[in-house]
Amino acid sequence: MGNGQSNSAPVPKAGGHGDHWGCIFRNVEEDVLLNMIEAVVSTDAQPEKFGPGKQDSAYRSAGERLRVCVLVEGKDLISAYPEAQVGAAWPITVREVVPWANGLEGQITGDCNGAIISFFDTRFYANGHKYTVGQTYDFEMGALAYTLEPATELEGVSDELGTKVSFKGACAYMPAGMGNEHADIDDLWFRSPLDGEVQQVELEGKRLSIYPITIAIPEHFEMNLPLYAAEHVLGAGMEGIKRGDDVEGFLWLQGHLREA
Repeated sequence: MGNGQSNSAPVPKAGGHGDHWGCIFRNVEEDVLLNMIEAVVSTDAQPEKFGPGKQDSAYRSAGERLRVCVLVEGKDLISAYPEAQVGAAWPITVREVVPWANGLEGQITGDCNGAIISFFDTRFYANGHKYTVGQTYDFEMGALAYTLEPATELEGVSDELGTKVSFKGACAYMPAGMGNEHADIDDLWFRSPLDGEVQQVELEGKRLSIYPITIAIPEHFEMNLPLYAAEHVLGAGMEGIKRGDDVEGFLWLQGHLREA
């Protein structure tokens, strides 16, 4: 656990996370998205209540692994985003809490066994006030792919003895913002071998594949992820990918506090 020091008041940032639907749909027209949101709100008869007086609501579509979350403050629609539900638990020591201006969404920056990571907290509206900088929490992690393709062959480097070291099977990630000024802190480039069999899931009639990957192994802890990828984000050759093959791409990292 961390040192228990209290948070200073974080400064909200402009924007929100209701603009990531390109991970799910190739083209998103406003009326199509609004119809989907309206359907989720009208179908969920028992939304999660939160906020002062429990006047605010989080509506969700059906689905055990991937679902739509719609945030409504009073009677005002605030945001809607795809939400990964099931993933591996990572122990993350919180270093910074980054709320968004709407007050209901936010990001967490922390470290997992020394690996620095930032992600979108899909339940920030309920848990954002609980975090203390320096404390360690278990977060359940998942991701959605912006792009996914077979990994390119990287030329091996030589060690001190002149032996070539191969990158095959390497697990690595870096912030996408290092090469893209439009990327946010929860956007990552990654390279990883496929850890298991590809599975299928549907989100509001859209079929996606689930690719199990590991983006890093700090201090022997495997930072596993279920990576959800729609067909339109897949590069050439992905249909032949099998367990043990290397893949790479860009992803949107998500997590939520694992409840006791």
